[in-house]
Amino acid sequence: MQEYYDIIHVVFIHEEQCFGVVEQLGAFSSIVRYTKDEQEYEEMLENDEFTIMDEIVHKHIEED
Repeated sequence: MQEYYDIIHVVFIHEEQCFGVVEQLGAFSSIVRYTKDEQEYEEMLENDEFTIMDEIVHKHIEED
């Protein structure tokens, strides 16, 4: 049996005044995906440009 976790970081982007999710979290910058005015964006942002508001954890269990 193999067990692993997926963590989704929900963030608030200060400049855009909207919410998004982190696709790839880095030490100094991260790739963030968000939707504004029905347009989807995926940008690299400095970590001080957003605030992590919530973490959603999915637990996966795979049986052999």
